Amino acid sequence: MKKIIVIAALFMAAFGVYAQDCEAIMLPYFKGNVEKMESYYTVAPEKFMFRCLYAQAAFYESDTVPAGMDVFSISTVVNKTTGVALPNDFVVDLNTLSYYAYNFGSFQVRNNSIEEGVCFTTPGSQHPYLVLRSIKDMQAVADRNYREYNKE
Repeated sequence: MKKIIVIAALFMAAFGVYAQDCEAIMLPYFKGNVEKMESYYTVAPEKFMFRCLYAQAAFYESDTVPAGMDVFSISTVVNKTTGVALPNDFVVDLNTLSYYAYNFGSFQVRNNSIEEGVCFTTPGSQHPYLVLRSIKDMQAVADRNYREYNKE
């Protein structure tokens, strides 16, 4: 537990405002291995930061379905490690929801396109829809945020 707190403090010091979610959303990328995540951060902090920004760019909540997006139940989303689907009453917390933990990528490429976003119904959340940006849009948002991060 102490090591996790130290790592979180390290991330927050290094990334300032961007650090709020990095540990929670990146840990699944490393299959829950804190030491591996810490090592990657130590060796390649810029790559780590970009992967974090990419994951942060994945989602936003909405009160309406964006035009042209397919809509799925949040219960169709499956944890990649456990194989367990999210419950229909899942409450979205963008601070901890990890793009890397679930099969979101399979929804993005279901039509062999990197330009299609997807929407999920989230009746248990403050907003009724979770929007997963397209891979192309995630990349654009992450690139923009990375440029901002490097200005600091």
